[in-house]
Amino acid sequence: MTRDLQDRVILISGAGSGLGRATACRLAAGGATAVVGDIDEAGAKETVRLIESSGGAALATRLDVTDPTSARGAVRDTHEQFGDRFDGLINNAGTDRGASILDLSDEQWQQVISVNQSGPLYLTREFLKSIGTEDRAFPADVVNVISISAITVGTDAAAYNSSKAALAMLTRIMQREAHEYRWPVRVHGLMPSAMNTPMMEQWHLADEVMMAPDTVAAAVEFMITLPPDTFVQNLVINSRREPGWPR
Repeated sequence: MTRDLQDRVILISGAGSGLGRATACRLAAGGATAVVGDIDEAGAKETVRLIESSGGAALATRLDVTDPTSARGAVRDTHEQFGDRFDGLINNAGTDRGASILDLSDEQWQQVISVNQSGPLYLTREFLKSIGTEDRAFPADVVNVISISAITVGTDAAAYNSSKAALAMLTRIMQREAHEYRWPVRVHGLMPSAMNTPMMEQWHLADEVMMAPDTVAAAVEFMITLPPDTFVQNLVINSRREPGWPR
């Protein structure tokens, strides 16, 4: 038995643009209430406007994934408002600072690690606390948006690729602990290649070799609507038009 999105409440980090926005719009179109989390409040509100103009349900919340207090507040407020309907978390927020190891500043390194690696830990930790340990008909869902860069080597990508490789390992640990401790949650890992989003502008890839964000959003939807006894350990999505592994 697959699961639909009706009556579900799902928090998406970094949903003020790019893949996060595409995911929020897709899930809301399927009947979920999208909680649009982003440090960019204007972007989050625009995502909500797009969803509501299409007849969907959404609300914006300011979310700084690098701040454990902000993560705790976003999860707490969502749970207080929606209760057990809040059963989905998409760890999508990400950032990149392209620079060689010699040119990469301490601040750039810390920012990338904080967003890409620490952010998913902070949010997932609070989410697991909010859903408790009781069995449920359908498990809650966590999707970690990693990147194909977790398994590739790229010039000028020390911070990004390292942080995504760490997130890939963190995802495996989350999956293992969910199994060992019998948490009522399934943790999915997603590794997309280059998407046509604002973050990719610095790499000057041709539009035609990049995937549309909605293509990857469809994979997120697939994961969280699978039968309850199934999860996606790690899914790599690559464009057939990409001539080689990006970066």
